[in-house]
Order: sequence, then structure tokens, then C-alpha cells
Amino acid sequence: MHEHITPLRCGHTICYLVTGSSGSLLVDTGFAGSLGELGSQLKMHGLDLRCTGYLLVTHFHPDHMGIAQDLIDLGVTLLLPSCQAPFVHQPDRMYAHDHNRAFRPIREEAACRLEPDDSREFLSIRCGIDGQVVQTPGHSPDSISLVLDSGDAFVGDLCPFGQVDLYGDARMESSWERLLGLGVSVVHFAHWPDDRI
Repeated sequence: MHEHITPLRCGHTICYLVTGSSGSLLVDTGFAGSLGELGSQLKMHGLDLRCTGYLLVTHFHPDHMGIAQDLIDLGVTLLLPSCQAPFVHQPDRMYAHDHNRAFRPIREEAACRLEPDDSREFLSIRCGIDGQVVQTPGHSPDSISLVLDSGDAFVGDLCPFGQVDLYGDARMESSWERLLGLGVSVVHFAHWPDDRI
């Protein structure tokens, strides 16, 4: 299969719509209040929110999940691995502190539980996407990445490969070893330009 990748800018976060032969998956969102911006970005590419079937959040920081519940209300299904479940409401306090009225906490009972070990079959059947979800802690303990068989990887805020030694973080090193072992060759970040390895 051949997936189509559409980068979408929501504020300072780059989200990615990955479209397979039978469905699509949005990787990350922007801050709360960015739904209109996401809609405009999709429209610019001749798409609309109805083309988005699933949402995968690389980690539950405010700039990656701010409009998740808005998307859920529009019919998008949030995919939630158990490694992320304890972190879903981590940003709620920050949004409350900032009095951000646009933010709506995620109602995780509507999410589809998806374990990384089951992700390859799920993505193939539901979206026609050849790839898998892998745990890649380092930036945060709940960080995950979407790795396609094409070599493309969507890693959220995982540090660039060339900077791993600067952090001295064994979890980050292990995450990069896992990604390289899966044949990753093009890395798509949420805040940096793509990187070829």
C-alpha cells in the first residue's frame, strides 16, 4: 500500500493526515481553539474534517491534544493505547489555569483502546495503512510514534536523532534504537522540519 501524507499546521504544531487505501488517521492536533485552523488547512488541500476517521495523539501535552474532544464530537475516533490512558487528563489543569474556554476535556470512554501490538492489523483493516504504533518514551513517558513500512515515522516531540547524545536519557536512546530497528528513514516532527536518517 502507499499512504499519502498531508502536513497540517495548527498554530506551532504540525499535525499529519495519513491517508491509506480505505481510511485516514490524523496524528496530533493543535492547542484548544484551533479547530477552525485545522479545518482551513484541510480545505486548502481539498479535504474536510469528514475525511478524518481516526486520531492518534503522540503524547498528551496541551499543544498535541487541545481539540481532541472537538474532533471526537465530529465523529473522529480517538485511538488510545493503555500506556497513554493515565495521561489523558494531564493538560486539563493547565487549560483550567489559563481559563481557556475553548478547551473541552477528553471523554475517554468514547476512545478506541488500541495496543501497539495490535496496531498493525487495526491500521491495515480500518485504514489501509501499512504500519504500526510503537511506544517511544523520552520526551514524555506516554510518547508513542506511528511508523509506516515506507520508512516514515511521526514522532511528535521526540528529540532529533542527532541530538540524542546531548540528553543522556536512556529511554530516549532506546526509543531511537527501536525506530531505527524498524527501518525508519524519514522522521516527521511536530515542531521541526522533516529529517532524513
